[in-house]
Amino acid sequence: MTTSINLSREIRKAAFQSINEKSDRIMNFALAAYFLFGIFLSFFYHTYAIAIGVGGLCLLAYFVTRWLLPQYTLYQYVLSAVFAIFSAQFIYQMHGIFEMHFFFFVGSALLITYRNWTLIIPLLLITVVHHALFAWLQYQGMKEIYFTQLDYMDLQAFLFHALLAAVIMGICAYWSYDLGRTTTSDARKTVLLEKQVANMVNNVAFAEEISKGNLDMSYTLLDEQDELGKSLLRMRDNLKLSHEREHQDKFITVGITRIGDVIRQHTHNPVALADDFVRSLVKYTGINQGGLFLIDGEGEDAALMLTACYAYDRKKYMDKRVAIGEGLVGQCFQERTPVYMTVVPKDYVKITSGLGDAAPRCIYLVPVKTRDEIVGVIEVASFNELREYEMQFIEKAAENIASAIVSSRTTQRIKALLEEAQQQAEEMRAQEEEMRQNMEELQATQEEMMRKTREYESKFTGVNASLN
Repeated sequence: MTTSINLSREIRKAAFQSINEKSDRIMNFALAAYFLFGIFLSFFYHTYAIAIGVGGLCLLAYFVTRWLLPQYTLYQYVLSAVFAIFSAQFIYQMHGIFEMHFFFFVGSALLITYRNWTLIIPLLLITVVHHALFAWLQYQGMKEIYFTQLDYMDLQAFLFHALLAAVIMGICAYWSYDLGRTTTSDARKTVLLEKQVANMVNNVAFAEEISKGNLDMSYTLLDEQDELGKSLLRMRDNLKLSHEREHQDKFITVGITRIGDVIRQHTHNPVALADDFVRSLVKYTGINQGGLFLIDGEGEDAALMLTACYAYDRKKYMDKRVAIGEGLVGQCFQERTPVYMTVVPKDYVKITSGLGDAAPRCIYLVPVKTRDEIVGVIEVASFNELREYEMQFIEKAAENIASAIVSSRTTQRIKALLEEAQQQAEEMRAQEEEMRQNMEELQATQEEMMRKTREYESKFTGVNASLN
């Protein structure tokens, strides 16, 4: 995973800073030792000018470059060249003694401390040029050029010599590369660890805010590979979604409970029920205006009457009659489907407040119906667009008030029928009493007639008897 982290130039420089500083201190002693060793060698063949001149120029080139360009690594490449030049100087001072060739390898070994394999390149190039040129010049007969103390080195020996030099410098270059790669890998691990620590601190703070219920806290991932941070974000989003759903469900449940209380309070008073229902609906949802249209009449005479209207904490007294199928209210009643509009027709409706009249931003019409019967339409107007759960609440409230209205009307019809039946029963009882009295009078009359008939018969019999 650490190999996937790209180190910036500043981070890479910081990773090698302590190494370079330590190597620079070592190189100060090494260059001093090289220079003094050249002075020491000058006593053998009186090469004082070479020791002081060439050695001094090498030191000057290194320290001037390091002083002028401390932020760059150019001085290290100059150092590599200086080691090669010092080695060539020692070979010349000792008239080609073979042991002086080892200083090329000493220089390459010292350069390993910088952990940069490319520093071997200047040393290698100057070594190749020196060996090839000086060997060729010496064997051409130039007496002032020294490469070896041998009178002649054949090609085979020269190639072995060059091959061994290449192998040794290659080994030094490899270890420089390997150590540099280790340093870079450690730097990547350090950067990764710092990122992980920063992510952990960031995630802990974010988790604490979530535990406090602060689900709206902004959170930025410090690292796109921070899986824990992504999981926390997903958890926050899921909690927000769950909280929002809970809020919406609670909003609907509490609202329906309040509507139920209103319905229970005005079971036998449809007018008060309509007024309180609209008032409760407007206040609870926070909309600006609401009205309840109920069907009135039957057949062709049926129309929707504005039974209750409420806006801005005051009851609205309006007389409005809408025919079935006329306007948005009539169409909503006829089609039995809700209508939601965010583009309100001009002059369709105005919301009146203490600040004046203003057009609403949205209109929502809901049919007031049960499964089998429709009794009216709810129309609400708001300056703010309704959310989905608010519309769901209004629809459920419409169903509840529809059931209450249907039940109330059914109760009223049953009551009217009962009263009519009672009246008819009273009338029938009165008629029965009248008939009973009539029957009694008739019976009394019949008895009187029978009595008189018997009297007449007795008198008639007496008369007849007296005549005989």
